[in-house]
Amino acid sequence: MTGNRELNVLQGRTAGFITRLIAYMMDVAILAGVMAVGGWLAVLADNVLVSMGVDTGIDLAAIFLFLIPFIIGSYFVFFWSLTGRTIGKWFMGLKIIGRDNKNLSVKQALWRFIGYGVSAMVFWMGYLWVIVDDERQAWHDHMAKTWVIYDYERRSGGQIYAEYQNRAASGRVESESAQTVAMRGGVDQDTDSGAMDV
Repeated sequence: MTGNRELNVLQGRTAGFITRLIAYMMDVAILAGVMAVGGWLAVLADNVLVSMGVDTGIDLAAIFLFLIPFIIGSYFVFFWSLTGRTIGKWFMGLKIIGRDNKNLSVKQALWRFIGYGVSAMVFWMGYLWVIVDDERQAWHDHMAKTWVIYDYERRSGGQIYAEYQNRAASGRVESESAQTVAMRGGVDQDTDSGAMDV
């Protein structure tokens, strides 16, 4: 478990690949659960209607399958534009910001979601790009001009995050080493600051 000391060090830094991957897998699990329950309810409704002798001429299960991409897209776009984080990213203490350090607009969130498909096209290379990118941006981050940062303000004093906001507001959003952020926050740390940190 990462203690408060380490959380304070990570505050405001661009997030590494592993942390982002865990958050993403949480979102996938949530969506899979929604899809399973929704599909079961659609099939159940179809069966109930048939047993009642009601012929609506509508296949609810087929309609639900058609709506799946829209449900998935709505999940990401809604949370990104409303709070800057999905449930998975909230759980992992991450937040998505734009160049102006504000929550994403709906248009920006839509563009980022489209970028998910682009990032997955070439053997998921766009996602893996976080490992080698200086600012830990995936292809979809570059497309939407977004950054994923650690946001532990609710668990710490928020001093380091406030400094990060000031730098972002002046257009200087950048990836910093943990040692640099630690010096800003007045704490010491000796962990690796690589792109794959958690």
